[in-house]
Parts: sequence; C-alpha cells; structure tokens
Amino acid sequence: MYSIVETGGFQYKVELGKAYKVPTLDAAVGSELELKSVLLFAGKEVQIGTPVLNDASVKVEILAHGKYDTVIVYKKKRRTRYERRNGHRQGYTEVLVTELRSGAESAKVDSKVIDRNRARVAALAKQKVQSVPLTRKEKIAQGLPKPAKVKKNSLRKAKEV
Repeated sequence: MYSIVETGGFQYKVELGKAYKVPTLDAAVGSELELKSVLLFAGKEVQIGTPVLNDASVKVEILAHGKYDTVIVYKKKRRTRYERRNGHRQGYTEVLVTELRSGAESAKVDSKVIDRNRARVAALAKQKVQSVPLTRKEKIAQGLPKPAKVKKNSLRKAKEV
C-alpha cells in the first residue's frame, strides 16, 4: 500500500512506516500533520485523483528539522575580474508516515516502528552536537584558572640553551 502526495511543490511516493525528507514544514517536532493533497492511492485497487483525491489523506509525524549539506554556487566572467562564491544550505523536515487512508480503506503503522525512528533521530542529533568552546563568562563561573602568560623572549632563550 502506497500513496503519492504533494508537499512543498514536490511529489513523493510514500509508504507506511517509512521516513522522508521533505521541504521545511511549519510544525513542531513530535506533532502530527495530515497531508490532504493525495494524487494517487494504491491499496486493493488503484485510485487516481483529478487532480487530487477528495476522501484520501496521509498522516505524518514530524521527526526532525535540519539542513542539507552546503551547495557552492560559483560565478565567473573571464577577463572582467568578476568572481562570486556563495554557499547555500536548503532546509528540510524529516517526516514519518503513520497512516494512509482513502475512503473506507486505511492502514496504521505499528508503534514499535515509530519508537525506532524516534530513537534513530535522537541518536543522530546526539552525534551532531559539536563541542563549542566556553566563553569567558562561563570560564569565570566554573572557576577555571587563567592560562599562564608566556613571554616570547623567554621561549626564544629556552630554545637557544
């Protein structure tokens, strides 16, 4: 059983219990959304919308928000000293398909699949946490000692000996 839905100007073939990265949706992590723009529903028989199916919907759970890797945009015109270099990171929302419904036909995902995907996203988020150096204020609050000052001349003289 699968459906084809439209979100963010793109069409996705979605299956029950699978996670997808779609363009950024305005919803909090953990909330559920219902996608109404179902173009095709394939269950016992295939239903095709003109352009959408009125009685069909796909429920998704928001797992995470993030950004893709950087895409470098480089422009150059020869002999004019014109060069531009820009980077861009497109945002995405990771969603898990929890329910497919069309008319009387519907299917829901098992709760174990939801828990497994939540745990996977939490583990990935934990890996991405980078160690940010402490600010001066935080160092003072923790009572860390100041680093010893080293004079350049004393280092040079120590090397000569």
